[in-house]
Amino acid sequence: MPPLSSDFHRDQGPDGAFALHLTPAEWRSFLEDPGFLDEPDNSFVQPRRLMGLRVEIVPDHSFG
Repeated sequence: MPPLSSDFHRDQGPDGAFALHLTPAEWRSFLEDPGFLDEPDNSFVQPRRLMGLRVEIVPDHSFG
């Protein structure tokens, strides 16, 4: 396996929870869905959640 870049950060936090990394456009597409907030595991305010998983907004997917 090649070495990880110095700015790489894992999707899994120290508490063992995973985070979804989404670009602003990807996150916006979820927010535009009228049924997004009908699901109790979704949240658009901090902490952002999608299907119960924490969401981190990244500029692009090269950020991990």
